[in-house]
Formats: sequence, C-alpha cells, structure tokens
Amino acid sequence: MLSNYKIPGFLLVSLGGLFLSSGGTLFKLFETNDVWAIYFWRSFFFTPAVIIFLFLTSKKNIINKFQNLGLVGIFCALLYATGSGAYMFAMKHTTVANVLFIISTQTFMLAIAGYFILKEKINLSTFVAIIMAAIGIYIMIGTKISNGTALGNAFAFITPLCFTTIVIIIRKFNDIDMVPAVGLSGLFCMAAGAIMTQGLVINSHDLILAFLFGSLQYAPGFICLTLGSRTTESAKVGIFAFTESIAGPLWAWIFISENPSLGVFVGGAIIFCALLLKTFKK
Repeated sequence: MLSNYKIPGFLLVSLGGLFLSSGGTLFKLFETNDVWAIYFWRSFFFTPAVIIFLFLTSKKNIINKFQNLGLVGIFCALLYATGSGAYMFAMKHTTVANVLFIISTQTFMLAIAGYFILKEKINLSTFVAIIMAAIGIYIMIGTKISNGTALGNAFAFITPLCFTTIVIIIRKFNDIDMVPAVGLSGLFCMAAGAIMTQGLVINSHDLILAFLFGSLQYAPGFICLTLGSRTTESAKVGIFAFTESIAGPLWAWIFISENPSLGVFVGGAIIFCALLLKTFKK
C-alpha cells in the first residue's frame, strides 16, 4: 500500500484534499440536472479504480481485505456513500463557496472528537494552526455564506459530519484497512443511484465528466485520505485537508469562470502558512 512506501500521513491527507478540490467544479460542468444519475455514473467509474488500486497494492489479498472489514467497515462504507451524496446535492442547491466553507468545519469537529473520544491532545502549534486556518477560510469565502439555500447548506453539513466519523473510526480501528470500505461505498452509491434516478442515460459529455469525477478525482482523493488518516492525528487531518479549500476556488476560477476575490488569495495564503506550520512543527 502507499503507506508501505513510507509516505507521511499528513502528505497523503494533503494530496487527498487536492484531488477532492476539483469536485465542485466538475459537478457544475455536468449538463444533466439529475443528481442521482451523476451519483451512479461517478460510482460506476470510481469503484473499478479502487479495485485496481487494491489489486496493484494487495494482489491476492483483496478478498480477505473485504472480509476483514466487518460491521465497522460496512458502516464506514455507508458513511462514505452518504457523505459523497450529500456533497453533490449541496452543490446543486447552494454555491461552491458555501459548500467549501461548511466542509471546513470538519477541522473543529475532528479536533473535538479526537480530544474527547480518542484522548488525542491538541498541542499549541496545532491549536494555532486551526485558528489560522479558520481565519483564512473565513477571509476566503466566509463572507459569502449568506448566499445559497438553507436546503443546500443543510446537505453540506452532512459531509463533514460523515467525514469526521469516518476519521475517528479509522483512527480507533487502525488495524483494519478501510480502503476496501471506500470501494464498497461505490457499490452502495451505484445501487442508490440506479433506484432513485429518473434515467441512467446521459450524453457523452457527461459520461466523460463522470469518468474524471469517479476515477481520477474521487477515488484517489479518498484513498489518500483513508490511508493518511491511519497515521495522522484527527485534528491534523482536518488541517491538512484544507488543501481542498485552497485549491477549490482556483479550479472554479480556471474552468467555470468564477472570479476569485482578493480575499481568496489572502485567505489562501494564511491557510497555506497554517499547513506549513504543521508540516515543520509537530
């Protein structure tokens, strides 16, 4: 696995955030309005990508890895599926800025949950980095939180709740490889999408986007986050996952012409400094 090559957990989490940062932009580029269809097709490409990763890194142990998940792994898979679905419905009903702002609250959720549930202490540098990141994200997009709908904002809050729970489970049961749970979540997503969609037929443009969304964005993103969370303290996972909030507005600027304000660059610089603080100071 990636962790066997001594890749630091914080770096994997940061890479995961970077992969996931393009999600809002990709979703906004779809021509279909049927979220369930997007949910299905993204998972259609996402699931094989995870299986290929498991095959390349685990070879003949894939079946055993799925069997070893148990009820805890199945629960994690359901959380992955729920969080990803809520993310897309949030993007449909509110702005990218709102979704990124609300997802950023997972930093505080992870710090609090890690402290009370896992008894992970929060040292001074971690606390300072959390405060810096919070200030940065507010400067970037916090002033736009009034835009969008209450329904979209409610959907957006489900995502950090699911992710926080997943990280705590991964940290508590770090002897279980949860990457198979990521793949299993794709099967749950496909089943839900097939049942709820008004029709699975989409055009070639959306099919290409679904491939990018599933195999090159979502799969590597959550594989990296899952692996990185095993060896990274909960509060630090939230900090390094802020790469999603830094890069997200930039992708929107480049590909869907959402012009970033000066606050995006100022806030992004503050968050980047917070990441550097935790990179070089434990």
